Amino acid sequence: MHALDFALFGWLNADASAPLWLIEFARFASEVLPALLAVTIIAGAMFDKRWRYALFTALVSVLLTWLVVNAFRSALPFPRPAAYGLGIQWAPQGARPGFPSLHTATTFAAAFSLWCLPHRAPMLAALAVAAVVGWSRLYLGLHFPSDVAAAVLLGALVSIMVERGASRPLSLALARMPARRRRARARRA
Repeated sequence: MHALDFALFGWLNADASAPLWLIEFARFASEVLPALLAVTIIAGAMFDKRWRYALFTALVSVLLTWLVVNAFRSALPFPRPAAYGLGIQWAPQGARPGFPSLHTATTFAAAFSLWCLPHRAPMLAALAVAAVVGWSRLYLGLHFPSDVAAAVLLGALVSIMVERGASRPLSLALARMPARRRRARARRA
């Protein structure tokens, strides 16, 4: 498995001849796109109740994903490519463990949280953004392909579990609560 990961990494990592604009785009994708996705979900939640449901799911999913990634990295600190002397690392990461990719996992968790919306276009756009984030982590030499693949699966799994196990039951419980009791609770809070 290491040999395949190393080979794919060598193919995907930007080398010294990579155009500067593409390296800068990858940095933008890695550093800014996750925040833009979050702002988009928050903006949608300001105008549509269904987006509020997606926002709650996304927030809980991102938090849980962050916790799982950090727990995994503490228990099994797999090194990043730079620790093996592979490729070029275009953004500083230090000696922190890299499996799974936190940027990719949280961005995919947020993107998959949009599957509960009635139209698929927002989720597909968010998944495209998350895929670009995952690509950027590889291109910049910060992660192995297995780091990114595991992150995609983790983000999807956590998002689905949160939606089914927390968002949906909470939404159903709130829907059953009479409106008068909801207003009284809101005034007390």
